[in-house]
Amino acid sequence: MPTRAASLLAERIAGSGARRVAFLGLAKNVGKTTALVESLSCLDALSIAAGATSAGRDGEEFDAITGEEKPRFRLRPGQLVASAASTFAPGRSERLRVLPFETRFGAIEIRRMSGEDAMEVIGPATASQMAATAGALEELGAKLVLIDGAFGRRAFASARAADAVVLSVGLAAGRDLESAVEAARLAAELIGLEAPVPGGAARLFSGAITDPSLGDHLPLPGEILVAEDFASIFLSVPMRRQLAEEGVRLAVRRALRLVAVTANPTAPGGRSVPPAQLFEALALALPGLPLFDLRAGLARIP
Repeated sequence: MPTRAASLLAERIAGSGARRVAFLGLAKNVGKTTALVESLSCLDALSIAAGATSAGRDGEEFDAITGEEKPRFRLRPGQLVASAASTFAPGRSERLRVLPFETRFGAIEIRRMSGEDAMEVIGPATASQMAATAGALEELGAKLVLIDGAFGRRAFASARAADAVVLSVGLAAGRDLESAVEAARLAAELIGLEAPVPGGAARLFSGAITDPSLGDHLPLPGEILVAEDFASIFLSVPMRRQLAEEGVRLAVRRALRLVAVTANPTAPGGRSVPPAQLFEALALALPGLPLFDLRAGLARIP
């Protein structure tokens, strides 16, 4: 049964004005699939037509690395899902469209669930395919499309495919509480980048911004480096610190909205901290952002 915090997260997503929301995890086992699945359940309770898919393979029964049981996509009757053909159980869904995207598990199909089911979801393989899949889900009736991804696969959350992000943070994102919170702060800073102020000294990048792409021509103090969106920026933490110290700013042509952050105070191997400890640390590091712990039922909506 979803907690009140899960209901508040779904209401936040529904009220954000976003149509495509990418759920990004800072690492494996931080709770992003749990956040997406519980949001699907609560959106169903709100009578909001939702569709879901995954950036590649996700939602498998057991984690491929740790062997621990993982949350599966649990879908309600009437909800839409885009996944490889072989992932659907017989008699549980109605096929609406076959997309021209092949995986080793079959073509990506969009189906409407006719009964409740828990399944592995294997979605599109590229960002352009994800954008087309999200568009097809919308054409078939989805008012909200939820995309399961990871920060390491952030291209699937680019402005081409999504217009908002839910960031999942957990103890697994760092070696300890402090490093996990710092990783969350840096990620939120990146996702929240805005368009450059007109008239500034800007350097436009058509591709990714990386440490090597800056090469021997480091920006001048006060310069603005402009990427297509946050998913095109792959600067190391030391480089980002160096740029900030020199007054160099990052900006994007297409901004996304960070609508919420979820917290998971556990990690594989039995590591954990009290839920309130991680929640309060994130609240201090991420002022102004809605924050939810779906298991402990904690919520902060500024």
